[in-house]
Amino acid sequence: MDNIDSTVIQSTMLRRMFVFFLWMSLSVVILAFPDGRMAIVYCVATFLYMGYFVVEKSSVHMMYYLGFSTFIFLPAMLNWYYLGFGLELFVLTSLVSFYFLELTKNTVVKSFVDYGASLRVLFYCLSVVVVTLVFFRLGSMVGAIFPLYLIVFSLSLRDGFCISNFMVFLCFVVTYLLYLVLTWNGFGRVVVVGWFVLAGLYYAWSIGFQINKYIFSLIPGLGASFFTSREIMNLKFNGFESALTDSAYAPYRLASTFIDHFDRRGIDFSGYFDQVIFTLFVFVPRNIWPEKPYGFGFEYTTMFYSQGMIDSGHSIASTLIGDHIFYLGYFGVSVSLIVLTAIAFAINHLYRLKLLNGNAVILASASMMVFVWGGMTSFSARIALPAIVFICFYVIFRIIFTESVDESYE
Repeated sequence: MDNIDSTVIQSTMLRRMFVFFLWMSLSVVILAFPDGRMAIVYCVATFLYMGYFVVEKSSVHMMYYLGFSTFIFLPAMLNWYYLGFGLELFVLTSLVSFYFLELTKNTVVKSFVDYGASLRVLFYCLSVVVVTLVFFRLGSMVGAIFPLYLIVFSLSLRDGFCISNFMVFLCFVVTYLLYLVLTWNGFGRVVVVGWFVLAGLYYAWSIGFQINKYIFSLIPGLGASFFTSREIMNLKFNGFESALTDSAYAPYRLASTFIDHFDRRGIDFSGYFDQVIFTLFVFVPRNIWPEKPYGFGFEYTTMFYSQGMIDSGHSIASTLIGDHIFYLGYFGVSVSLIVLTAIAFAINHLYRLKLLNGNAVILASASMMVFVWGGMTSFSARIALPAIVFICFYVIFRIIFTESVDESYE
């Protein structure tokens, strides 16, 4: 039996290696001859092939795939077709994406356990806290605790309890809508939309609803394309070209020019090191550390935009590996693999945290779309404060609810 299992595993690995080699070969051909119609076929084939890697019941994978579809796949095709932009960034981003998906393939959502009424009471109490913060116009604090709120939401769901799960989800929806209507300032829509989509995923899984990963990943991007022009309200669709100005599609186009910036400026280890420092110490307040580096988005603004844009705090999105390429050129793609390895390690560690049944990965899943859209500094900026809140509450609850073990009996 063991020999049969080993043979099946080896056969699967060989098949996967062959398909990956085939994709790499096709990528080289497309980069060498980018002007043919085969480019669209290649993009679609890559999107479908990546779906093969995506674990359908992993919130990390599903949210990452959603971000890839919205900010890399669709923008790459539209910018190539309408404006003639090359596919180099698409190919490289796809390559590192396969690596990240492989590293996090074990983060599969587990069965929803009944932790008792006390946890659901905690969820409803947290809902009251969020609503209270909303009414007091403390939106920044809501952003800090919402990932924790999502974790408690997921732990309140139970397999097979459709009515109970619906009531929990309805409470989340009401709380979320109150935040949108009364407090949200309109910025950070990638994060805010991600919260709702993530909650919807867990609710669907808890009631056994099957979600097709391809359709799931395409809906937001296609929705942004169709509704860019208000003519769609009159049942008129004038093409996708108007979507190129949308903030979902423009970052890819900008990031595609970063290799040209690198060719003019050369390698900049100092600038890249500042980005690493910002990523690691983003949680340190600037009034304590005035010289703390800024994230890439704002740094780029200070280099290339007007003083008015700088004063307004304008920032740009670099996409997943754009900031690495900007400072280090194509060598930055190799360095980005190190960053992805570190993030995957942290995600896998979150998945293994005791008592949370794998649900702690929601902390990262909630910002996976930001990761694809804005790169490592945007990801760290969005996850830092929620991570601090999560760690504090996790330690407190472990102390309160976990019985201590008398070492004398060991």
